[in-house]
Amino acid sequence: MSDMPNITPDSLLAILENLKTEYGAVIDQLDINAPMPSIGEWNARQVLSHVIGSLQRVPIHAGYYVANAASVPVTFSDPYWIDAWHDAPAQSFKAAFVAAIDGNKALVSSLAPDVFWRSLPVTGFGDTPLAVFLMVNYQNHVKEAHLHQLQAFVGAAQPA
Repeated sequence: MSDMPNITPDSLLAILENLKTEYGAVIDQLDINAPMPSIGEWNARQVLSHVIGSLQRVPIHAGYYVANAASVPVTFSDPYWIDAWHDAPAQSFKAAFVAAIDGNKALVSSLAPDVFWRSLPVTGFGDTPLAVFLMVNYQNHVKEAHLHQLQAFVGAAQPA
């Protein structure tokens, strides 16, 4: 994780704003019940629940840094499923996504500089500064790992 660009609260806020725009555009075009583009992949509801759940957990993880805890426990590949997602309309996913993004923006804006750069051992990553943990979550995970999954549903739903 040493190859990270210069990370600042402003750069993270810009990434979050970009995520809100990009995901919003995809969700607006998305058939939430579209079939999976490939066997074994998550459906659109599962992708969205995972992304929203991940974003909702970021402030919890950040709290470990604020408390200067011994380590930060992270769970991987969890769909963070709640029963409401079974038949929720796309607008529910979009509202929850926007709320999660706005909550993360408030979190980033509230962090003191000493906490922003505090390092703790993170499950699966080793010693990681909070700034890097946030960048990995927003850029590498939410954008690079999952945005294309939702875009595939939009592409599959459009006539050829």
